[in-house]
Amino acid sequence: MIDWMAFLVVFGAALVSAVFVVALYSLGIRFLATPAPPAPRPDGSFEPNGPSRDDEDDDIDLGRPRWATIAANVCFGLSGLAVLVGVFLIIPGLHFW
Repeated sequence: MIDWMAFLVVFGAALVSAVFVVALYSLGIRFLATPAPPAPRPDGSFEPNGPSRDDEDDDIDLGRPRWATIAANVCFGLSGLAVLVGVFLIIPGLHFW
């Protein structure tokens, strides 16, 4: 006989963990896309839309804030750690106790 409650618990845990890993990784990518703060003009004001960009500039780091790079690395590290914990829980040969 199938234990449907155990099936639902496993399904729920898999769904929550998948959403968690994807959300962390997406947040890390978003932090990497954080633009540099706008540069002030000589009169002290800021350009309303920022400097004009060319398509070739997309691959160049234009001065992303240090906090955004650190936050992105933390998000990537946590998502990788969550994947490793999941692999550890799935593979019984890794359980040493």
